[in-house]
Amino acid sequence: MKKYYVLILVLVVFAGFAVYEMSHSKKTIYTVSMTPDEMSAGLKNGSIAGFISWEPYPAKAIFDGYGRSLVNSSEVWANHPSCVLAISEDVKDENAIKALVWAHVKGTRFINDPANREKVLKYGEEFSGLDRDRVSAAMNNTMYIEFPDIEQVKTEIDILDNAGVFKNSITSLGYNSRDDFLANFFIDRYYHEVKDELEKNPEWVPPAANGSIRFGYIEGNIHYLAFYIARKEGYFEKAGLKNFQLTPYRSGRAVTDAFKHREIDAGVLGSAVLLRYRINDNGMVFAVTGVNSGGSSLVVSANSTLNSLDDLNGKRIATPGFGTCQDTIMRKMFAGYEIKTG
Repeated sequence: MKKYYVLILVLVVFAGFAVYEMSHSKKTIYTVSMTPDEMSAGLKNGSIAGFISWEPYPAKAIFDGYGRSLVNSSEVWANHPSCVLAISEDVKDENAIKALVWAHVKGTRFINDPANREKVLKYGEEFSGLDRDRVSAAMNNTMYIEFPDIEQVKTEIDILDNAGVFKNSITSLGYNSRDDFLANFFIDRYYHEVKDELEKNPEWVPPAANGSIRFGYIEGNIHYLAFYIARKEGYFEKAGLKNFQLTPYRSGRAVTDAFKHREIDAGVLGSAVLLRYRINDNGMVFAVTGVNSGGSSLVVSANSTLNSLDDLNGKRIATPGFGTCQDTIMRKMFAGYEIKTG
């Protein structure tokens, strides 16, 4: 009889482990790549359960009544990397780089000064083509920063590497370590000089660059409001960049292609996409300032019963694409899930 009870106990324990393993093996999220407009259509027609996109698309979905924010990126990943300002190795003029950094820092501080709120919202309407309420909601979901948290960039690299985004290893590119690579990828001396000078004198202006910059950005992305404000407030011109040529693109990948074909000298784009370009294609671009953290959300249908990340088990969501900032955030959100495409 004793042996019989032992056998029963063993069977119960194994059954418990089996149920545990099954429950974990069933935790799966399916992903598909879509443009923001396709995400909106997919959420409306039910072909996806949710999407992760940059602002102002989450705010627009909510205000238009078909979407509901389930979780903000900053809630699952504090101080996470998002977008950066990057320059090409072809930009040799130190004054031009310093002028670019100064103008962007000034634009960022303009946004973060509560006294400028009304003017910032007006600029946001102009830049995004959306109304005040949508712009305000999108901005409230975004943190405008001057320089990224490098420790979080290390986490970003690990997530991208584990996902198989990188074709090359950092060491194969000649770097001794991840820290060695990042010390070359992020050129912070211009930012620190600008920051130090502005702390001593808020009216400080760098030496005139007397040059031009061809600048790329993702059209309508509210993360990039600082450079638009810098332009509208005359900061670029004041720093000597009187010929500041702007070219909008549809995605971060299009911006890196523009760098590759030497169509632009500088631009703002997602750090994940820039890292992929640098590591996979040995693209000689460098990040010189931060742009934002936060500003991405997981949006589900307004009529859905989805109330937690666990509720999305087995569901299909959209991101802008493999290896993007939002894809990286998605992998952080669903850590421990099996992530499948389709």
